[in-house]
Amino acid sequence: MKRKYLNLYRSLFLMLVGLLAFSSCKKVEHGIDESIVSISNTTPSSALLGSTVEVGLVANNVTSLTLSVVPAGGGESIYSATIDNPENKHILTHEIAVPADDAWLGEHLIQVVYAIGGTNVEKTKAITFTEGDPVFFLVGGSTGAGWEPSAAIPMRMYTDGDDDVSKDKFEIFVYLVAEDGGFKFLPTQGGWDGALGDGGDGMLSDEEGGANLMVTEDGFYRLRMNREALTYEALKTEWGIIGDATAGGWDADTDMEFEGGKGSYTWTITTNLTAGELKFRANDDWAINLGGAVGNLSFDGDNIAIADAGSYTISLHMEPSGYKAEINKN
Repeated sequence: MKRKYLNLYRSLFLMLVGLLAFSSCKKVEHGIDESIVSISNTTPSSALLGSTVEVGLVANNVTSLTLSVVPAGGGESIYSATIDNPENKHILTHEIAVPADDAWLGEHLIQVVYAIGGTNVEKTKAITFTEGDPVFFLVGGSTGAGWEPSAAIPMRMYTDGDDDVSKDKFEIFVYLVAEDGGFKFLPTQGGWDGALGDGGDGMLSDEEGGANLMVTEDGFYRLRMNREALTYEALKTEWGIIGDATAGGWDADTDMEFEGGKGSYTWTITTNLTAGELKFRANDDWAINLGGAVGNLSFDGDNIAIADAGSYTISLHMEPSGYKAEINKN
């Protein structure tokens, strides 16, 4: 009799476990059917004007949604796009090209709206847009970039002294081939909108289809442009070393040689040095000179120390990303 009751209790217990398991499965199945969208944590909470923001979304049973950027304090959206998802993909991404527009500055919300049973559901994520440094690019057949905007070469922003707080002036050191079609300046690598060409007499023109800028001879140039004044200059440079560690002392440059052609940025020399100091300068003049840390040269930087006399191979690299040198004893 006791065994009979034990068997009965065991059967009831197994039935209860089965019911709980079935109920649990039903809940999971119900969850899979639910329509929902979430903004992924990979979506940034801050971005610069002129940058690209990638919004990550996690979705389930949502075939269409609206993604907007709205001021955090309320008001009209400054960006809106409809995202269709007919294949019910669970991972979605959407890129927002943030314009260099002051209307985007400050605190905003990335807003996602989708419908469930005729009712709109809203999800948001805070994002702050700040002003970054503007950019300009060099493109053209005379350059290593060619005429493809996506390959345009970034220029460096420069100022005229410590009191100059403008962000309108850009420069680049680059090898140009005179007969290869010239060059233009671009505000973006995304196309030809805003391209600046030759306006004559050192002026730039933003007219669509304007003439290309040209140089009269091949060489390594310092190109400068002012996007506000619409002016430019092209100065051909020859680089050398100077200092009491060099053969000419502080009175005369020892010339370096340029390596390569379009797409190259390197000057080299193999020479005897003595213990002392040196700097790099262009065109036998102090108007353009480089010194300071060998791995991160700066204009008008400190003298570079040479500890031991001997034969050295010296390379000066003037890539748009930054200027550096290699000074190796042979």
